[in-house]
Amino acid sequence: MKHVCCDCKQDFCSVCSVSHENLRRCCTCHLLRETAFQRPQLMRLKVKDLRRYLALRGVPTDTCREKEDLVDLVLCHHGLDSEDDLDSSSLNSSRSQASSFFTES
Repeated sequence: MKHVCCDCKQDFCSVCSVSHENLRRCCTCHLLRETAFQRPQLMRLKVKDLRRYLALRGVPTDTCREKEDLVDLVLCHHGLDSEDDLDSSSLNSSRSQASSFFTES
């Protein structure tokens, strides 16, 4: 049976997903959510889990050379994902901050 992850919206089987509080998440999204998206906890994760989380969201990671680069991307994109209720000016502001972050690095 296929289930849809409530975070990344991808399809997963029962083995590759976790049900928690009537919500189903893939194992990768569940793992990252357990860190509460705090930098120290994210730095403890495996690189492959960070890359998988970003890949599920269509975020390219080919320019990331260090684990810290992946964590920065996760934090940046997690902030954009959780801003569903924002108006377009706030969203554009967040995106411009994110793009300036990557041009300065």
